[in-house]
Amino acid sequence: MRQTYDYEDNSGGLPLIYMALGVSFFVLLILVLVIAVNKKPVKNQPVPAAIEQETESSGESFEQSTGLVASDLDFWDMYPVEEEKTETTEEETKETEEEETTKTGPENDGKHVEVVFRDGSKEWVAINPYRKKHNYDFTNLVSKNNLLHYYADGKQISYLGVDLSKYQKSVDFAAIQAEGVDFCMLRVGSRGYSTGTIQQDEMFEAHLAGANAVGMPVGLYFYSQAITEAEAIEEANYVISKIGTNKITYPIAFDMEFVENDTARIETLTREEKTNIALAFLKRIEEAGYTGMLYGNKEWLLKRIDIAKLEQYDIWLGQEDDIPDYPYLFSMWQYTRQGEIFGIDGYVDLNISFIDYSAR
Repeated sequence: MRQTYDYEDNSGGLPLIYMALGVSFFVLLILVLVIAVNKKPVKNQPVPAAIEQETESSGESFEQSTGLVASDLDFWDMYPVEEEKTETTEEETKETEEEETTKTGPENDGKHVEVVFRDGSKEWVAINPYRKKHNYDFTNLVSKNNLLHYYADGKQISYLGVDLSKYQKSVDFAAIQAEGVDFCMLRVGSRGYSTGTIQQDEMFEAHLAGANAVGMPVGLYFYSQAITEAEAIEEANYVISKIGTNKITYPIAFDMEFVENDTARIETLTREEKTNIALAFLKRIEEAGYTGMLYGNKEWLLKRIDIAKLEQYDIWLGQEDDIPDYPYLFSMWQYTRQGEIFGIDGYVDLNISFIDYSAR
């Protein structure tokens, strides 16, 4: 008879005792590994003083006493690595500087306006922050039959005008009124730029009669070449004498300009002298009970006179551009000298007034 330990597995496997020994050995191995892991210090944990002393006394290295190696001391992560700087070429630096200069230049800073002089030279003129600016939104300009109109809140608030002189020999006032012309500015006369003699515009009386016949509001202007304040007052008195009993509801403008392709008698005048001459004319017009107005282009208004001393007078701006960039307040704009309208033979100056002076 067999004993109990003489067990035989008919399946061909190991005897039971060997299986028990294998399981015991596997469990023991797991215990040893757990103990070994738990004995290993935590990474980056500071070394206790006791261990440090023991290490020194035993002569063992830090790695031998703690089980740590150099890779475990990963303290370099505390300091971020700087990104590698790429070299900037001289050409790239120059391009960057040019871009910055363009961004901060007078043409982009909103604090300057460009003036083109009669000789073709240009200058960026600083805008005075203390002077009154206009608030026109020129996106509200509308062109109808090549005639400009200004709108606000969907309503037309501008008035179309023509300025006439001896160069418009034939004017049908009824026809231009039907085309939408609201007012006219008539040249009364001029002073010779070389002789200094005052002459009446040869079409003044005919134009004035034609406008009166259809009830069109009228304003006046005088082309000045005065070189003294006394001459300016003489010109103003001349204009007043030509009005007579006619009703003038639009302003009377002072128009002083240089002469194209010739030398005018005003060439040697200083900025202060031209300012005082304009002021003398306009004061006399105002004393007579009329509205004074100063005509000029950007060059004249910004560089040739001291506009700050004439702020009490309305400005009639002459600028042939789609959108005027004169920064200060103006009430009338001559936007072209080559306008065309049914009722006038040839070209004519066209204007927009932002004020209905006839309603004042």
